[in-house]
Amino acid sequence: MLYRPDQIPDEAAEALRPAFDRSDMAEVEDWMEFCRKDQAQLWRLNDYWVMTQVIDTKKGRAIHLTYCAGVYDAALIDEIESWAKSVGCKMAYFSARPGAQKRLTDYRLRYVTMDKEL
Repeated sequence: MLYRPDQIPDEAAEALRPAFDRSDMAEVEDWMEFCRKDQAQLWRLNDYWVMTQVIDTKKGRAIHLTYCAGVYDAALIDEIESWAKSVGCKMAYFSARPGAQKRLTDYRLRYVTMDKEL
């Protein structure tokens, strides 16, 4: 289910917090506000939550699936991809922990992010 900006449930921030706890660059509250301003999208199916953002790339419009938490449900990914096609997206990008690659076998690995403390 895609939540409209005026439908964002209160429990969404806590449900997604584990994904943001792994991020050094983003806060769940900021992304909830993006969703309320219709600058990002919030999705849920059962106990699986996903945040997306429609972006313009060199190759056209794309959807970026970025923060995910809960119990993975492939049906939600299918719903997101169908919606993305309906709004003109030609590509989908998925940023997640390395383990996500095992579940998303139809996505190809394009980038790796590594870090090092200095």
